[in-house]
Amino acid sequence: MNDPVALPDIDPIDRLAILAAALPGAAVRQRRIAAPFDAVWQVIADLEHATPRYEPGVARMHVTERHGERLHLLVGYTDGREEPMEARLRAGWCLMQSATVVVAFAARPLGGQTLLAHLEHLRTGAPAPEPTQSRRRRAAHAKIDQELDTIERLATHDRD
Repeated sequence: MNDPVALPDIDPIDRLAILAAALPGAAVRQRRIAAPFDAVWQVIADLEHATPRYEPGVARMHVTERHGERLHLLVGYTDGREEPMEARLRAGWCLMQSATVVVAFAARPLGGQTLLAHLEHLRTGAPAPEPTQSRRRRAAHAKIDQELDTIERLATHDRD
């Protein structure tokens, strides 16, 4: 009776909501994408090629090691900085984190469309005053909305 009990996997969208609750100040957006799950997830999973196309602060991303669903990444930012990042990538779930940022995607099929959620969280020191937090959150939501627009365009491009 020492065998571990296999627990059912948590829905990826619910998993992202749990992660957001654990990261105060995380910006999260969710959208129905007018493309099938496989097309959307192909964009998300193509870290090296697609990420710099939808993430304005990333100039390049390179997978330096891969062990199943665990990856080591080297991210080159548009301001010239480089940063190592750890990632976990599997169908419907992508979690990337470094010393400065946590980024996650979760997706599930909705008929012929896809429900896609995206989280971004900057690891910072003391929280900013409330008016500053509200401005930052609005800016972060607008940035994520633009990223989701681009992901949708990339996912539907091959179908047109």
